[in-house]
Amino acid sequence: MIQRPTLRQLEYAVAVADAGHFGRAAAAVDVSQPGLSGQIRTLEERLGVTLFERSPRGVRCTPAGAEVVARARAALRAVDDLVASAAGLGGAVRGPVRVGVIPTVAPYLLPRVVAAMRTAWPEADLVLHEQRSAALVDDVREGALDLGLLALPYDTTGLASAVIGHESFWLVFPRRHQLDRQGEATLDELRGVPLLLLEEGHCLRDHALAVCELAGHVEHREVRSASLTTLAQMVAAGAGATLLPGSAVAVEGRRGTRLKARPLAAPAPGRDIALVWRRSDPRAPQFVELAAGAVVELGMTRAG
Repeated sequence: MIQRPTLRQLEYAVAVADAGHFGRAAAAVDVSQPGLSGQIRTLEERLGVTLFERSPRGVRCTPAGAEVVARARAALRAVDDLVASAAGLGGAVRGPVRVGVIPTVAPYLLPRVVAAMRTAWPEADLVLHEQRSAALVDDVREGALDLGLLALPYDTTGLASAVIGHESFWLVFPRRHQLDRQGEATLDELRGVPLLLLEEGHCLRDHALAVCELAGHVEHREVRSASLTTLAQMVAAGAGATLLPGSAVAVEGRRGTRLKARPLAAPAPGRDIALVWRRSDPRAPQFVELAAGAVVELGMTRAG
């Protein structure tokens, strides 16, 4: 009869698979490298398979190891759900809550969302991660994150979600630019205007490109930056114009930045800010309540 592995051994196997290196894996789980290596050897002996291919360049999963690590992740996620369920039996969210947030939301809206979380869950230990949308959604699905704060539209198939606010895009340009005039900006004004966009991988870039399609052909220049702050500084330096969500305009376009902004005429394109989580998470009812409270905290409007 095969002896059951321990949870610690499963955690170590996942850590080695993620790190691709025994030393880095040991540091990640706060154990000595000999101790981790010994536990992996014991796990391999118990299961009767070799989990990792070892070489001077690092470690990689064998085919059997990849299957075992995938099942280990699922087992650990189930245990985490058990712990979360037990902690939430009294209706309170306790312990670690791992929250992912995308870079174009984090500097502008995260502080207010965190304030709502701390009010709703005073006994929770919030662990925050900044990630792009694709990695964030994958980590929520896989259980590496409990909650995600991101902008829609984005493919969140299989996850529960709640929109907590809507913000419109603003046209942002340097002072004395051809766009520097009064009133709302129309999509017709964007034709032929070079628009600076973020690099590939940002959902805000995709949202801005959708606006460009609405306006017809618009020249766009990609900026190799993950930061809206850098994008705004490029615009202030005269490199072109850009589209920013309202929350970013309030920060990046503050007085003294040489930037000006105009709202887009109705129906103004925009984005929804949403929380996402796994449908199977036992804290889902508390997440729904949080979303309702965050709407008030953000002071934003709901889409539609």
